[in-house]
Amino acid sequence: MAPERSTVRFTGGTATVECRPGGTVYLVSWSPADGYHFDEDVVRGPGRAARLEAEPSDDADDGGAAEDADDLTYDITCPDGRPRVHRAPDD
Repeated sequence: MAPERSTVRFTGGTATVECRPGGTVYLVSWSPADGYHFDEDVVRGPGRAARLEAEPSDDADDGGAAEDADDLTYDITCPDGRPRVHRAPDD
């Protein structure tokens, strides 16, 4: 039986994930929301958690607001066979 794919939405973008047997997760694809881009250090799995970091885009004509905005790091897990998105604590 193939893993079921789901799309999750969060501030900064969306991701399509597979919840696999044993509670593991795999990031199939991801797309930033307007005004964001994703850091290159994506942890796509498979594993207990996948991780994405959405960063405000620098090219926005926002008077410097993007420079002051926080990066948004998210962990995606599948504790019960369904994807859950959690904001990761700031390092």
